[in-house]
Amino acid sequence: MARICFTSTSLAAVILVILIQAAVGQEPDADWRNHIIPVEERSFNYKTVPRGASPEHLFILRNPFQEAIHIGRITSSCTCTTIDFDEEKSILQTYEEVAIAVRLRGDMFEGSRNSTITVPIEKPSRAEIQLNVRGEIRGDLNISPNFIDFRNIELGRGQSRTLIVTYTGSNTQWRLIDAQCENEFIHAEITNEPARVGAKIFRVNVFLDRAAPNGTINSHLILTSNDPLNRQEIPIPIRATVGTVIRVSPPALSLGVLSPGERSPARDAVLLGTSPFRIMKIESDNPALEVVARNPSDAQSRLHSLSISYQNPTEGEGIPEDGILQTIVRITTDIPGLTSTFYVTASIRKKEDEE
Repeated sequence: MARICFTSTSLAAVILVILIQAAVGQEPDADWRNHIIPVEERSFNYKTVPRGASPEHLFILRNPFQEAIHIGRITSSCTCTTIDFDEEKSILQTYEEVAIAVRLRGDMFEGSRNSTITVPIEKPSRAEIQLNVRGEIRGDLNISPNFIDFRNIELGRGQSRTLIVTYTGSNTQWRLIDAQCENEFIHAEITNEPARVGAKIFRVNVFLDRAAPNGTINSHLILTSNDPLNRQEIPIPIRATVGTVIRVSPPALSLGVLSPGERSPARDAVLLGTSPFRIMKIESDNPALEVVARNPSDAQSRLHSLSISYQNPTEGEGIPEDGILQTIVRITTDIPGLTSTFYVTASIRKKEDEE
């Protein structure tokens, strides 16, 4: 099994390096906030948004530091966006991550829209992270439905969905000219429908290939028009669940701070499948980590509970040098090709740390 490597450092150490570089007139290597979310991931363009749609984008914040990160109240500069954030996850432990879902309200607004999302960091050091979204909400364009959902599709079975695109603008030559999906297992075809007075209508047939593998697809169908004045690309979200998919909760499990020789309290993780499955094998790249399935070994179920604990070595090579336990757990099931993984972390004290 391949080992996944992590890097972790103290936030205080990162800030100290930046301050020293600034004091001696050097350009700082990086803002410490870039380790939480890089600059290039802080902006998103929804491009063309049809009337009535509310497309969503996820901004992912990660904590690579030894200290916990406390996130404050997130705000938006424009009522044209809504924010979905789980406040119970406002404290990020080492290696944990959280998503901030931002929706552009095409159901209530029109025209060019731009919004700044402010994410305050309260601990261990005060700062703000600015996120930005923008898009062109077209009142003369309607797409129904405004997203594509292939839900609980049996493995090996193809499926199709249909979009109706209606243009009511003043360009008499307007038409859809292409429809391409970012995922290789989804393709689309465009056909003209009989026009109504003041409207051009197009049917887009979207197909999920029978060869689509077991798992989840999150992608976009990109519709392209011949409009020379406005944005040409129209992204339509696509979500698909093929065969059995397993969701792990939590996806990253922290065992806390352990002293030499200390055993962590048992923590629970839950595996939830879209259809019943049996756990055949549980593997970890750290032999001191114990993962026990609570269900009977021959049980086939949609829900499996695991108990996880770690015996911190007293001394020796089992103690990680950076003081951070970092390991991955891999679950193999009785369904061919269906596996699942989650991460386990802990802060480890050495003997000299306690003296």
